[in-house]
Amino acid sequence: MQITAELDSQHVEKLHVLEKTLKKNTSELIAFAIDKVFTDNSAKTEGSTAYQLMLDSGFIGCVEMDENLSENYKASLDWSHKL
Repeated sequence: MQITAELDSQHVEKLHVLEKTLKKNTSELIAFAIDKVFTDNSAKTEGSTAYQLMLDSGFIGCVEMDENLSENYKASLDWSHKL
């Protein structure tokens, strides 16, 4: 695959330093960066339970209601718009 990218001068300079330091060409560095980001991102969720992922995201605990809401939701929710 061919990719065209526009980089600012700071990133171009960093790219040249990495090419010299790691003795890799631009294509190899891009592949390396993609692999690194992919691995780091996968490591965050690998082995995590759905519960842990939702807890970490803030989804669980975003509403304060009765802890037994699933059992008595009819008494806790406002149904006035249904009348």
